[in-house]
Amino acid sequence: MTLTLKRSSLVAQVADAIRSEILANAWQEWIPSERDLSATLHVSRNTCRNAMQILRRELLIEPVVGRGIRINRKAIRKLSAARPLHSVGLIIPEVMSRLRPQHALLIDELRDELFDLGVRLELHNSPVYYHANPGHALEKLVEKNRHDCWLLLLSREPLQRWFVDRGIPCIVSGSVYAGIPLPCVDQDYRATCRHAAGKLIALGHRRLVFFNRRSRAAGDLESEAGFIEGVHSFSQGKARARTVYHNDTRENVVQLVQQLYSASAPPTGLLVANSYCYLSVVSALARLGYRIPNDVSIISRDDDSFLAYVDPEPTRYALNPGSLIRKFMFLLRPILEGGTVKLDPVRVLPRFVDGASCRAI
Repeated sequence: MTLTLKRSSLVAQVADAIRSEILANAWQEWIPSERDLSATLHVSRNTCRNAMQILRRELLIEPVVGRGIRINRKAIRKLSAARPLHSVGLIIPEVMSRLRPQHALLIDELRDELFDLGVRLELHNSPVYYHANPGHALEKLVEKNRHDCWLLLLSREPLQRWFVDRGIPCIVSGSVYAGIPLPCVDQDYRATCRHAAGKLIALGHRRLVFFNRRSRAAGDLESEAGFIEGVHSFSQGKARARTVYHNDTRENVVQLVQQLYSASAPPTGLLVANSYCYLSVVSALARLGYRIPNDVSIISRDDDSFLAYVDPEPTRYALNPGSLIRKFMFLLRPILEGGTVKLDPVRVLPRFVDGASCRAI
């Protein structure tokens, strides 16, 4: 289902999602029941009912006793005539309410920026676009939805390569894989993890581990390269470092921590990708009797708002969404104006938050 966001409340988001489907002629005369819509959008029936009230006030729908809710085609023709001339499609793997807070905040700020320009932002969410062979689903998506430009969030190599092969205007929110000539905006993960390795080594740590994500997204590959560079550059061969791969689940992270700290010489310095997994690592260490930072120093590669409430406060790298949005708009404006954009990747350096989860040996 297409989700078109213009306001921040969940009821408004649901109303926008249903409105977008109506305008896209997803239904001919009748819309699905509240039960079906609430199940599709993963919201309560009460939220769905309040969203329908918004559409009733806009005269887009009208209830028919004993039959259901009918679409008002006259009102749709008026609204369609007033729609913005430009639109941008954003592809995400799942509904926005299930994304990490930092991604939801990024989408919200991008939506506001585009809305000020009179540009419509439409969200297209489905895990099928992130499969190994997404071609058929993407063909149907692009055929049904015409946008001036597409934005790819959390994208995998098959999704990126499909847009390259089709020559469709596209910007990647994140890093691109090797050999993918697409414009992209992302945190400079290579520099981030190189700095993190140097920070731990400067504090005297010589047994280091990087908890990287097994999914091996382009940014994760850049992260690992930067971590290895940092270890080699700053330790002059005196540090022992390795990378272990987690699958973004608590159970897997706990298992990895138990394996690492059952060894005779466990690591004293950790770098963790994924802020949620940072919490799992800290919890697993506490259950094993390790204190942070007294026994183990730990750095989170990523930031989320909830990390500010963790004690001790995590040492981490915080990226201002506004910085990313400005870079996005720099790449997006020429496309909206009918021009082209440079393919050089745009990297944004995060701010180092010197928390209390690291100490010198």
